[in-house]
Amino acid sequence: MIRRIISLVVALLMTILTLCGGISKDGTGHTDYRRYKNVILMIGDGMGFNSVAAAKKLRGIDVSMETLPVLCESQTRSLTAKVTDSAAGATALAAGTRTYNHAIGVYIYNPLGNFIEPKSLSELAIETGRSAGVVTTDETSGATPACFSSAHSPSRSIEFDISWDQMRSDLTLIWGASSKTVTEKRCNLFGFDYITTAEQMNALEPGTRSFGQFSMDAFARVSHDDDTPYLTEMTVKAIDLLNADEDGFFLMVEGAHIDKFSHDNMMPEMAAQLEEFSNAVQAAVDFAEKDGNTLVLVTADHETGGITLDEETGSYYYTTGSHTGVNVPVYVSAKDAGFVSGEAYKNIDLSTQLARIMGCDKSQFPTTKVKVF
Repeated sequence: MIRRIISLVVALLMTILTLCGGISKDGTGHTDYRRYKNVILMIGDGMGFNSVAAAKKLRGIDVSMETLPVLCESQTRSLTAKVTDSAAGATALAAGTRTYNHAIGVYIYNPLGNFIEPKSLSELAIETGRSAGVVTTDETSGATPACFSSAHSPSRSIEFDISWDQMRSDLTLIWGASSKTVTEKRCNLFGFDYITTAEQMNALEPGTRSFGQFSMDAFARVSHDDDTPYLTEMTVKAIDLLNADEDGFFLMVEGAHIDKFSHDNMMPEMAAQLEEFSNAVQAAVDFAEKDGNTLVLVTADHETGGITLDEETGSYYYTTGSHTGVNVPVYVSAKDAGFVSGEAYKNIDLSTQLARIMGCDKSQFPTTKVKVF
């Protein structure tokens, strides 16, 4: 009992230090910003500046992100390493706190989350009356979707822990490639419709909650075969469903295979994935422009592959199969959101500012609860 009390006191003290240390006044250093009803966060996993440039050259395309009025940078790292993995990187983007690599939405001093956990932007959105959704081309239990869908786990590898947290969440939708713990019976138990095809997804009506378990192989091929929806299609439908909430919504959309193909140094495949991600961004921006009360922010959790330009040949090449610590791009759909072109922000400051845009502040990020397995 005494050890439990001491642990609780330490956790609370560390939380105070976390809240007070190293965070600028409003997350970006600027106090003049507008609040938005809806926020769409688009994450190109592993997408660096040169990933974008290489895709443009290989595919002969323009990318939608570069049409947005604000271009700044995110400084990526975890609390314990200069090079972050997707778990710590997504925790920073989702919950405004840096943690150790492999951690999913937990503080470094309380990895089991038995007393206090950082809230994600999805959880904050739900607390403010909004709907929230997560869309990915990774497994739904993957690091990035996990951090944005109410999961809290000491390790990204504990799939059952993450999937159970997701199924017990209050999110409106969680769509991605299948995870082994997620079954129709379990989803139905927690109020989710279990869907596996584009036809089932497109048939969903506002007011329903859904858990999508689609084909990873089809996602990797940028293919619509086997009736698998792809990223742009999922983005459009997710926005349609979430927008039915008069109080607004938060949506995170991840293009996961930019990272996956960069790990294998497969440049043409990476470029195809980045083009599809750009199409999904365009769908979100089109909605935001029509809606007038939606902010779209596009960024990455880290860069993968160390993509470099050969100035003699004009071609791009990989220098590693791992993540790097270089800054990644941040594209913002409006100039009144507190972000300034040319600035470099900490990855944690992006989520802090998005929370404020939704009417929350840094003091609302932590939550106390006893985790039940």
